Amino acid sequence: MKILTTTIVLVIVIVISGCTGSVETASSELDSFAECIDNNEVKMFGAYTCSVCTKQKALFGGAFEKIEEVECHPRGENAQTDWCLELNIEKTPTWMRFENGELVKTAVGFQTLEDLSEFSGCPLEVE
Repeated sequence: MKILTTTIVLVIVIVISGCTGSVETASSELDSFAECIDNNEVKMFGAYTCSVCTKQKALFGGAFEKIEEVECHPRGENAQTDWCLELNIEKTPTWMRFENGELVKTAVGFQTLEDLSEFSGCPLEVE
């Protein structure tokens, strides 16, 4: 019984170690992609109460911190509700691409990495 318990614990530790390692790798591989998105004036308009926004951010892992997120919910941290209203944001997440401060493209709802690559003009180099 003791051998079985030890084996189960060992297997769990190995599985968890493998999972966290792959998430960190994916996140670091997405850093340059996220930087390119930010450099191309692409912003995600979201709300702290939006579960789809949370899912969208999770797709990037830690690399999402390199992307500018605009908080549209009036009770959210650093809310920019007036800008969201001005841009007629009706659903979050909404991705917007600007060129020289002018809005040129909009994508509403959850976007895959491939969708965002096409939308932003940034190459996606993740294995």
